Formats: sequence, structure tokens, C-alpha cells
Amino acid sequence: MDLRRLRLFVAVAESGGFTAAAHAEHVAQPAVSLAVRELEQELGAPLFTRARAGATLTAAGEALLGPARQALRAVEHAAESVAAVTGLVAGHLDLACLPTLVADPVAELVGRFRREHPAVAVRLGAPRDGDELADSVRSGAADIGVTEEGPANTGLQEVRMGEQELFAVGPAGGSTGPLRLDRLGGVPLVLSPTGSSLRDVVDQALAEAGVRPDVGVETAQRDALIPLVIAGAGTTFLPDTLARAAGRLGATVRRTTPRLRRTIVLVHRTGDPGPAATRFLALASP
Repeated sequence: MDLRRLRLFVAVAESGGFTAAAHAEHVAQPAVSLAVRELEQELGAPLFTRARAGATLTAAGEALLGPARQALRAVEHAAESVAAVTGLVAGHLDLACLPTLVADPVAELVGRFRREHPAVAVRLGAPRDGDELADSVRSGAADIGVTEEGPANTGLQEVRMGEQELFAVGPAGGSTGPLRLDRLGGVPLVLSPTGSSLRDVVDQALAEAGVRPDVGVETAQRDALIPLVIAGAGTTFLPDTLARAAGRLGATVRRTTPRLRRTIVLVHRTGDPGPAATRFLALASP
């Protein structure tokens, strides 16, 4: 099976259309159409449903997408392995990361990795939740995921990084002492949607404290959490780095009682993850 055809097939699937894939791959649109058509002839099945609005995967296309990504990843790893023998780690590293873990610990890790391996480009994906992140690693769309420990990672290798504490972040002028979770009944909260990583930690802790959360604002826009708190919309919960940033803007930052913690892990597929991913895992492991 021709790797170029697979690469263009994946480009169409990820971009949602032949023209967009041609722009992304810097080739002419007819070349993309021809490559996919030849691949469909080789496999004996249509891979896309074509329409003016774009192209959507058929059942056969869905079945091919994961193996195609893994095949392309294997070829990249082979080239990186040859480069590693000569002492030059080249290529790229695809990371998937929960949005609330980008500032800490991922930013510092990526900075260290880039300083040590400047020839490797890092591409940082932003999945919506832990399930989507784990799926991206399983499918080969990402080499490594940075996420929470949990059942979403079934079938993947977990490398424990440590625990991350969450702090209560409220409007300016509030008490600075520890915030008892069992006294949060009736306190308006600003939270991400149900099912998101931070929301799950908070919901579980409040349930254990016997408190039903009073959600004043629910937003999928995580960048809006701090501005909403500063504006007086309610209290939220953030990791240390983001909480300190909110404190510098005037928010009140408090430790909780009991403390809110989650376990952070790196996840990757079983087997050799490739030279660049292996270097990152070694750098990030405690």
C-alpha cells in the first residue's frame, strides 16, 4: 500500500475536504483526488462520501483511518531511529494534553525537551476530555498523552508523574484561610462542563462532602474561568500555576479542606513509542 496515498487520505480525513487537504500538504487538489481514488480502487471500497460541503468518511474509511495513522507514524519513527543512531534526533513529537495541564506541567516539560532536542518539532493537541485524549493516542494521532489517571486510559501504558493539587479561586476580598468543602452549599461556582477533568474532581469531592454544587456559571471556555471569577461570578478550582496567575490579577486563592488532588500520568501505546517520544518519557518521568 502506497504511503503517499495513505498520507493524503489521512489529510483529507483530518481536514474534512480535498481542497483543504491539498493546501495542508502543499500539493494540487487533483493529485489528492487521484491518490484517494487509486487507494479506493486498491481496497475495493469507497473511503469518503463526497459533497459540496466537504468529504466525510464512510464505514470503510473509518476502519482505515487508525491503521493508516499508525503506519505513517511507524515510518516516521523509523526515520527518527536512523537519525538517533547518528546522534541527531529529528522529526516531530505529537503530544495530546488536557487543557488544564498545559500551563503545568506540560509547558515546562516541552521547554526542557526543546532545549535538549531543538531539531524536534513538538505539536501539542487539545482534546476535549480524557476519553478523546486516550483515543487520539490509541489511534496514533498522538505519540504521548498527558492526562489524569483513570479508566479512560484502558489499554495504554501509564507512567505516573505525581499528584497535582487544585486550589479554590474566588473573587477579590474574600477570606484567605482554608476553604472547607462541606461549607460550599449555596456558594456560586464557576465550573467547566460535566465530564471535563476538573469538573469530575470537584463533583466527586463535593459529593463526598455531602454538598450539592451551586453552579452559577458553566463554561466550556476554560480561558474564561479566571476572568469570570475576577468579575465576581463565583468561585472556581484551578491547579497551582493557574491559581497563582489568578491571584496576581486580584483573585483570592485558598487551599481546600480536604485538599483536592488528582494523579497526573503520561500515556502511550504498548511497544516502542519511537526515539522522540522515548526521550520525552525519560525527561518527564520522576
